[in-house]
Amino acid sequence: MIELKTGYTLSRVPYITYNALDDYAEIVVADFAPELLHYPGILNVEEFLEFYLELSTRYCRISYDRKVLGMTAFNDGLLQVVDDETGLTEPIPVTTGTVILDTSLTTKRNRPRLRFTSMHEGSHWLIHRPAFAEDNPFGHIGVYENQYLAAKEGRMDYSRSNSERTDIERIERQADFLSSAILIPRPALRNAYREFFRFYDEKPRRIIRGGDNPMDDYLAVQLPEYVAGLFGVSKRAALIRLEKLTAIVDNKKWRGVRA
Repeated sequence: MIELKTGYTLSRVPYITYNALDDYAEIVVADFAPELLHYPGILNVEEFLEFYLELSTRYCRISYDRKVLGMTAFNDGLLQVVDDETGLTEPIPVTTGTVILDTSLTTKRNRPRLRFTSMHEGSHWLIHRPAFAEDNPFGHIGVYENQYLAAKEGRMDYSRSNSERTDIERIERQADFLSSAILIPRPALRNAYREFFRFYDEKPRRIIRGGDNPMDDYLAVQLPEYVAGLFGVSKRAALIRLEKLTAIVDNKKWRGVRA
């Protein structure tokens, strides 16, 4: 496992740009599965967690409302989970380096979401261990009942949010971004992008939704579906990745940037 080299805030949250996180993701992919860095494919997330990060995975019903889909144990502790048979909560021991995933993710329909959530938790392990260290002078940053655990709130959209008012929002956005960058590396995405436009006999270009070219609105729907299939992610995850890299932009926002 290649460690992230960057500066940190006083609370030990990485102080890093998203472009630098993309660079780090490429280093990680090149180290784990170099063939996937330039050629589109589906990264084996289970092997990545088990063999590259040396994490163990456990499935539980984490909460009644399924809001929390994944958690990472940075230290030993107890986790309150829901017993599916009795409907009651019970504490279970968890050890350092355990990723806990909600059982709702095991259905075939949720397979892309399982891969993203698993990689999100792996991303926490890659870059956020200092923030959850027991010797952190600012205290643990955990947001669940157990202070040693990071939690992914499934209904929050940290990928698209521009808000970073707290350390929690910052680390969740960083984990979302790094997860996407590892699952959909920039070099491989560029090659996929070229192939996509080659199919339409066009030169690769930025897709501008709601602009003067009506074809762009069609391509803005087709491209995320194409990318999702190649990389084994959801269409939503593919779209957000493309938006983050400004491969797909809204006309009004793009005009404002250029102005």
